[in-house]
Amino acid sequence: MEPSTEQTAKVLLTLSPPEVDGLKEGINFVRNKEEGKSYILFKDGEALRACKNLCKHQGGLFIKDIEDLSGR
Repeated sequence: MEPSTEQTAKVLLTLSPPEVDGLKEGINFVRNKEEGKSYILFKDGEALRACKNLCKHQGGLFIKDIEDLSGR
């Protein structure tokens, strides 16, 4: 049986126009108040890019910092 290649879309975060206007240029940290998950939004003019905030302090998992790998 071949794995499914079907994709589905899910809205993870919505912002009102005033909330979007309130974002600063560059990196912004936003929390979805309904589910408590955090996101990182990058604003560049009219363009917005978003990703989940999976930093360790947010409960996410990741490999050691690159500084830790060097043995310093």
